[in-house]
Amino acid sequence: MAFEYFNTAIGSCLIIVIIAVDYLRKYNTDKFQRKLLILMLVAVFISALFDFIGLTLEKHPEFFISFFGLPEFTRYEINSILKYNWSFYFIVRNCCYYYGAVFIDYFAHGNRERTKKLFKFVTIFLFLYSLSLIPNFQQGFYFNISRDNVYMPGSLYILQVFISYMSIILILIDISLAPKYIKRNQILLTIFFIMMSAIGAAVDIVLRTTNLMWPCVTAAILYMYFFIIRADSKFDTLTGIGNRNNFYEYINKLSKESEKREYTFVKIDLLHLTRINESFGFLEGNNALRDVSTIIKSCIRHTDYAVRYGGDEFIIITTAEKDIKNIIERIFNAMAVQNNKKTRPYQLEINCGYDFFTTSSGWDIQDFLASLDSKMQETKCSKN
Repeated sequence: MAFEYFNTAIGSCLIIVIIAVDYLRKYNTDKFQRKLLILMLVAVFISALFDFIGLTLEKHPEFFISFFGLPEFTRYEINSILKYNWSFYFIVRNCCYYYGAVFIDYFAHGNRERTKKLFKFVTIFLFLYSLSLIPNFQQGFYFNISRDNVYMPGSLYILQVFISYMSIILILIDISLAPKYIKRNQILLTIFFIMMSAIGAAVDIVLRTTNLMWPCVTAAILYMYFFIIRADSKFDTLTGIGNRNNFYEYINKLSKESEKREYTFVKIDLLHLTRINESFGFLEGNNALRDVSTIIKSCIRHTDYAVRYGGDEFIIITTAEKDIKNIIERIFNAMAVQNNKKTRPYQLEINCGYDFFTTSSGWDIQDFLASLDSKMQETKCSKN
């Protein structure tokens, strides 16, 4: 049995290391997303190691001692080591689950400020949970180690399980609030991640052996990584919203809709980007693009779609034809607030215009896009 623990733990750890090394080599990825994923991978790696140590010491201490060339431990020493080991294990395992939920939040919403707030909340929650494990050493309300060095669930074991897997509920709530166009892309990822986590939970709770837990979690992370690689080609790494490839994929789906529905296409041009680049440098030009992207995302509904169409061009697609002027007004107001803060050495200025596209109307969407610029001149909306 010790070799089974060794194979599952080390096998999972090797896959985690391969994913981490490969991901760190991709310098064109979102740096914030990179940090979140690496943090989760480190938590999984450490959790699997603590799990291997605990199960081996509990059932086959002689294998662990001989394998690592350690001196003989007394039964009391093994008992103390197990208490520390399982305490650290539960802390790091919860880090794996909850930082996984934080990562999915950023992947689903693409809102760095929102995810940072969730990260702080999760970190405080994990810190408080870690503190609750200190009295557990004496009271044993979460778990205890018997005189035979066997793990024993405590009176609050169910609470501990609920705390661990409450992250699944957090993921479900978070993904339900994601923008509609992103939600469709994330649904398979979320279902698979939850399914694998649920299998791991069932194994942990019912069988009290984690031979299958880490392969399940690793499979979920591996699938997530493949999903990230595919998604990176569809999202603009500078602004965090869709790129031109993602845009054409989205409008091709619209063109194939059988139900008649009207969509509003809003095109936004960031003015004077070349001047900003020449006067203040390309880093400030990138900041201007990020600021406009952040403003757009904060002013549209979760069912709307936003994309960086070109260098200084953004497009919003919405079904809210009656509210389109309100959306545009919110964008201008948010931009005025941004300019009043004077955090940049320049003022953001935009032009925007809109046109309507009806599905199942026989109008080819490519022809619609070709005429969008000229049509926009008739509906041009700008503010000074």
